Amino acid sequence: MSSFSTTNLFSVKGYVAVVTGGCSGIGFMISKGLVVNGAKVYVIALPSEQTHDAITKLNELGQVAGGSAVPVTCDVSDKDEIANFAAYIGQQEDHLDMLISNAGIRRDPPVQCNVLTATLTELQQSMWSSRHSDWADTFRVNTTAHYFLSVALLPLLAAASSFDIGGGRLGREEGRGAVIVTSSCASMHNVTNIDLTSYATSKAGTDHLVRLLAAKFSRFYVRVVGINPGFVPSNMNPVGAEDNIFSALFDRVPAKRAGSESDMAGTILYLVSRAGVGDTLRLDSRLSY
Repeated sequence: MSSFSTTNLFSVKGYVAVVTGGCSGIGFMISKGLVVNGAKVYVIALPSEQTHDAITKLNELGQVAGGSAVPVTCDVSDKDEIANFAAYIGQQEDHLDMLISNAGIRRDPPVQCNVLTATLTELQQSMWSSRHSDWADTFRVNTTAHYFLSVALLPLLAAASSFDIGGGRLGREEGRGAVIVTSSCASMHNVTNIDLTSYATSKAGTDHLVRLLAAKFSRFYVRVVGINPGFVPSNMNPVGAEDNIFSALFDRVPAKRAGSESDMAGTILYLVSRAGVGDTLRLDSRLSY
C-alpha cells in the first residue's frame, strides 16, 4: 500500500520551512535534511554571521529533489526584527508548513570551576560571577524568541494546516502547520562538571512553553513539538575537540557516541510529517543520570 511507504509518510517535498540558526550546528543539520528532501527553507541567521558557504552547500544538496535555501537575517532576540521578518515571509509565501525555532546561546560563568569537585568557596565564587545580563540574554534567545516567532508566524502556519492539497484533503492531514522548538536534555538533568544553570533553566522554561503554545494553537490545527537533543556537535559543543567538557558523558549514553546529523534530520522529518506526534521528544539515547 503506497500510503505506508516511507516516501509518502515522511515526505516534505514542496513544503515551506523556516529554520532559525540554520547555518551552523543542529540548525544546519536540520536544514540539510529538509532541502535534500525537497523543501524550501528560509534560513535565519544573525546579521553578523557569514552565511554564503552554508547557503551554497544547502542549495547544492537540494538540487536533485528540488529543495532550496534562502538566507534571511534576523536577530531573534529582538521583537521588532521578528515582526519585520514575519512580514517579509508573509510577502513571499501564502502559508508556512513548519517553523523550526532552533537558535540558542549559552553563557557560562566568567569564573569557572568543576562543580562536581569544587569547594564551597570556589563554587560560590563561580556561580556569583554570573552576570545578570547573561541570564537575560540567554532567556531572550532560548525561550522568549520561540514565543514571539511562533506568535508572529501563527497566521501562516494556520494557513498551511488548512491549505487545500487536493482530493478534498487539507494540509493538516500531511502534518503541515507545525512548530518544532529546540530545547535540550540539559533541561532534564545536571550531570556536567560545568555550571550550565542559566542555560538549563532557560531550556526548562522552553519545555513548558512548548506545552503552553500547543494548548493555545491546537484549535487552529497548528502542532507545537519540542525536541531535547543530547550531545550533538556544534559551535557550542565542539565534540571531538581536545578537553571537550562533555566527553566523559558519552560512556553514559547507550549508543556510546554523540548525536549525528542523520539523528537530527530524521527526527525533524518524522515530526513535521503526517506521522508526527506532539509534546516533546528526547534525543539523548536515554542518558543515564
